[in-house]
Amino acid sequence: MSVSTVSSQAMMLKEQMTLYQLGMESIKQQADSQQKMASMLNQQAQKVAPPKDPQGGGFSTYA
Repeated sequence: MSVSTVSSQAMMLKEQMTLYQLGMESIKQQADSQQKMASMLNQQAQKVAPPKDPQGGGFSTYA
């Protein structure tokens, strides 16, 4: 194998690793974003008080 062949293969491998790392970073950012959204929704759900009279009229899904 010539030096240029080994060098070009090493450069291709380095580029593939860089692309892989960028992909993994993107996945981590998406997971962090989803975790933050789930945390915010959980906090909001805890702040909302349940209805005082769940049978007090309004729309019923059991009609």
